[in-house]
Amino acid sequence: MRNLIRMDLYRIARTRRFWICLIIAAVLALIQSPFEVIMGRLGKMLSPDAPDVVATATWAEIFGNPFPFMNAMLVLLSVCAFFYEDVENGYIKNIAGQMPKKGYSILSKFVAVIPHNLVFVLVGILCNLIGTVICKQIVPGGDILDSLRIMVLRVILMTSICAIMLFIVSTLQSKSFGTVLAVLFGMGLFAPAFGGILDLGVDALIKDKGFSISSYMPDAQMGIPNPDTVTAIIVAAVTTGLFLWLAIRIFDRKDVK
Repeated sequence: MRNLIRMDLYRIARTRRFWICLIIAAVLALIQSPFEVIMGRLGKMLSPDAPDVVATATWAEIFGNPFPFMNAMLVLLSVCAFFYEDVENGYIKNIAGQMPKKGYSILSKFVAVIPHNLVFVLVGILCNLIGTVICKQIVPGGDILDSLRIMVLRVILMTSICAIMLFIVSTLQSKSFGTVLAVLFGMGLFAPAFGGILDLGVDALIKDKGFSISSYMPDAQMGIPNPDTVTAIIVAAVTTGLFLWLAIRIFDRKDVK
């Protein structure tokens, strides 16, 4: 299993789409603060009544935002490409055939995605910090420990979304649907787009018209400025456990093509 994880990490490092997404993520994180300042000044020029340009930022704001701009979408697009690579290149049969259980290859991919995501977080925060220093003054403010808590929760929730992507892309072998989900989850649009349908399904099952499952989707929790720790962890744990279990169990029972 250890060698399988090392092989998957090596495949990530050699994947061109990983580097393309990472470079774009770095550029977007770098220009986020300058873009905000430019747009603020432009708005002030067009309308004197517009709010003043914010020329300061706090450490808490930077650390609490591990996926600046559209970086969450880029993370998931890179994940989607990695999950489908062995199917696309046709060597999944060789890998799965050497394992005591085929599902080990699925579990290995999920484990390998964790450091993959952390690389994006590190690059996003570092480049965002550099871009902020260029055009804003960083001042003390906010609760650093609380911002670190929010950062960790968002990383955990992103990992749980990767479990959904794993099920769709690797187990069901649908790269096109996975790409759509990557965009929707990454932009925080899955819950608004499909939340109503999910809520109707839950209403039919539990007969509770006041319960909304869409607000407990991982992307919805990531979009909350100050997510509740217990709720976010439960959402991430349930999502990860359910979809990782389904991905491994179904892949173990299906013929690998």
